[in-house]
Amino acid sequence: MIAWIIYIVVGLILFFVLYLAVLGINRGVEAKKINNKEKLKNKSRFSKNISSELRKLKSLYEDGSITKKEFIAAKKKLLS
Repeated sequence: MIAWIIYIVVGLILFFVLYLAVLGINRGVEAKKINNKEKLKNKSRFSKNISSELRKLKSLYEDGSITKKEFIAAKKKLLS
């Protein structure tokens, strides 16, 4: 009789540990999905930023505010 009670208690403890493990895995998967979505958002913002910066550089070069050498150096720095 006592053995059965011990088995039941151990079984309940193992079930609880398994339940916690599944919850942890699900939270990790959800967090990874959210991180991937944010990375994609940041990537698109970054590419928009680069294109606007390149336009600014080009207008500065066309206005004569910077030399061709400075333009090329700044462009390389932005694209690297």
